[in-house]
Amino acid sequence: MSAADHYPLQTYIQQMVVVIDANTMTAEQIQRMSELSNRTLNAAKIFIAMIPVLVIYPFLQRFFITGITLGSVKE
Repeated sequence: MSAADHYPLQTYIQQMVVVIDANTMTAEQIQRMSELSNRTLNAAKIFIAMIPVLVIYPFLQRFFITGITLGSVKE
């Protein structure tokens, strides 16, 4: 898995944050990066990582409910 397209979402987001090339950034972009707190960045990463789950869950919810119901029935 050396290609960036095959990385999991969390790894891709982490690399976007960690690998920052200051040589290609303008002074304004560098100023914005210095103002960005770690807390804000973590909140953004969590939100982005939750989007696929929030989109897929409603379609698969019936299977979860069926599985829970079948697992709870004792004979």
